[in-house]
Amino acid sequence: MQSPHSSRTQWYVVLLLTLAATLSFIDRQILNVMIGPIKRDLGGLTDTEISLIIGLAFSLVYTLATVPLARMADRANRRNIIAAGIFAWSLATALAGKADSFRNLFLARMGVGIGEATLGPASTSLLADYFDNARLPLAYGIVGAAPFIGTGLANIVGGPLIDWLEARPNFTLPLFGELYSWQMVLVCVGLPGILLAAVMFTIAEPARRGALKDAAAGFPLREVWRFVASRGKYLTYHFIAYLCLSIQGFAFLTWIVEFFVRKHQWTKTEIGLTYGVIALVVGVIGSVWAGFYAGRLIGRGGGDAPMRVTLWGTLVLGPVAVILPLLDSGIAAAVMLVPITFTMAMPPGLSNAALQAIAPNQMRGQLIALYLVCVSFLSYLFAPLIIGVMNDYVFGREDAIDLSLATLAVLNYSIAALCLALSLKPLRAALARIEIEQNLS
Repeated sequence: MQSPHSSRTQWYVVLLLTLAATLSFIDRQILNVMIGPIKRDLGGLTDTEISLIIGLAFSLVYTLATVPLARMADRANRRNIIAAGIFAWSLATALAGKADSFRNLFLARMGVGIGEATLGPASTSLLADYFDNARLPLAYGIVGAAPFIGTGLANIVGGPLIDWLEARPNFTLPLFGELYSWQMVLVCVGLPGILLAAVMFTIAEPARRGALKDAAAGFPLREVWRFVASRGKYLTYHFIAYLCLSIQGFAFLTWIVEFFVRKHQWTKTEIGLTYGVIALVVGVIGSVWAGFYAGRLIGRGGGDAPMRVTLWGTLVLGPVAVILPLLDSGIAAAVMLVPITFTMAMPPGLSNAALQAIAPNQMRGQLIALYLVCVSFLSYLFAPLIIGVMNDYVFGREDAIDLSLATLAVLNYSIAALCLALSLKPLRAALARIEIEQNLS
C-alpha cells in the first residue's frame, strides 16, 4: 500500500525519532563509561552492584510500564505519548545527578525506565503508518542505528569528559549543589531531551493504515494473546533468537570500555574516542544497510528477508565476538571492533520490520510491548549482571572480563543462529496469514 505522506515528511519523522532514540540510549548507557568513578564515589560498589543499577533498576520499571503504554499507543495519539516520555526520562536522568548513594541512583534509574517505556511501541507503530512495507525496513534501520549513534556519542563525549572532570575540582550548580564528575555528566546529557520533547509537536499523528475494521478501538488483551498463540512457533523462535542477540549486545556495550581499561590499560579517553567513532560510523552504516537491503529483498517478494539478513549477520558476528576479548593486543582488539559493530547493528531494525509485518495495525504497539517485555527486560537485566557476576563469583577477579565476554558469546550466538534458521518457514506462513485477514476485513 502506497504511503500518502511526502518523502520530506517521512524522513523528518525518521530524523526526530532517531534523535529521540539516540538520546534515550545515551541516557540509558552513559553510566557504562563511568563505572569506575561511580563505584569509588558511592562507597566502593562491587561489579554486581553497579550491574544492578545499570540493569535491574532500569529494566524492572521499563517492563512494568511497557504493556499499558503500548495499549495506549494502539488507541491514542502516539506523538503525544512519545513527547511525554522524552520529557520524563530526560528529567529523571538530570535528577540522577543528585544521587549520593546506591539507593538514590537506583531510584533515579527507575525513573529513566518509566519514561523510556513510551518510545518503542509508539514510535514503531507510528513509522508503520508513515511508510509502505518495502521502505519500512529502511526507516526502521535508520532509527535502529540510534543505539550505535548513542553509544558513539556517549563514548566520544563521555570518556574524554569524565577524564577531564576527574582532573578538576568538583563543580557546583544551582539546585544540585556540589557534583562529582559523573554526576555532572548526568546533568549535561539529561537536559537536552526536554527541548526535544517540545520539538516532537512539529510532527502530526498519522491516520492508521492496515487496520482491521472489527477492531477500530483496538484489541482486548485476550485477542492479543490469541493472536500470539496462533503465531506461537514463529514468535518463539524470534524472541529466543533476539533475546540471545540482545543479551550479548548489551553485555558488550556495557563492559567494552571497562574491558579495554582493565585488560589493555587504555584510558577512558582512548577507548572512548576509538569505540565512539567506530560505533558512530560503522554502527550506523550496518543498521541502515541492513534495512535498505532487507527492503530490496522484500520488494522482490522475499517477505522473510528481515530474519534471513539477521541470520547471515549472526553467522559472521559469532566467531568474531568470541575471538576479540581473547586477543593480547589492544590494537588488534580495536580493529576487531569494526566487523563486530557492523554486524551487531543489523538486527534491531530488522526485528521491528518482521514483527510489524505480521500484525494488524491496532495490535502493533502491543506486539512490540510483548517483545520488549520478553526480550528487552531480560537482556537489560541480565546482560550487565551476568558479566559482573562472572567476574565476581565465577572467575573471582575483575580482569577476567575477557573470559566472561568470550564465554557468553559462544552460548548466545550459537542459540541465536539456530533459532533464526528455524524461524524462516513459520515467518512466511505468518505473512501469508495476515495478508488474507486484511483482504477479508
